[in-house]
Amino acid sequence: MRNYAEMLFIDAVRDLQNEAGTGDTYARVYKKRTNEVLTDQEVTFIAKRESFYIASISSTGWPYIQHRGGPEGFLKILDDNLLGFADYLGNKQFITMGHAKRNDKVALFLMDYENHARLKILGHLNMQHAQDADPEICEKLNTNGQGKVERIATIKVESVDWNCPKYIPQLINASKFAPQLRAVIEENERLHQELEKLKASK
Repeated sequence: MRNYAEMLFIDAVRDLQNEAGTGDTYARVYKKRTNEVLTDQEVTFIAKRESFYIASISSTGWPYIQHRGGPEGFLKILDDNLLGFADYLGNKQFITMGHAKRNDKVALFLMDYENHARLKILGHLNMQHAQDADPEICEKLNTNGQGKVERIATIKVESVDWNCPKYIPQLINASKFAPQLRAVIEENERLHQELEKLKASK
């Protein structure tokens, strides 16, 4: 994989970093990041995501950001540096898919709000209708219970970077705590009924 800083820290960016006094620091930090493939930490993080944001660029030069969500693990790792996901019935605007036909460069943000973590990915997107794709790839990317696969997408990862967690808000997935919450609600209802009975017996 390529060095994240070499791809994004253009001269104007480095000038600003130097003005702010962070240029040397970033030069040291990013010089160390030369992994050829996704690390175990990154693989584990990707496999646990239930959503991500993907940015593409139109031929007019304007960026577009789209949200993708599904069951945990719907964004799958197909090879060392190859990710993929199945696309299902949507609003049929095809914005990201259309952009990729002109410019396949995309950026992904994978968020873990609960644990204040964010993984940024740069890569090349290939997106095609399911009927035109390899059936074996369609089967690998399909997620049970999600309906008919309409399109498949693969992303060849060029670079990754972990972001500072400082300002990531902590959000809790309500579904993880649904059983405990339901138990509290039921207990509260039981106590309320007992209280009403006590009031009525006086």
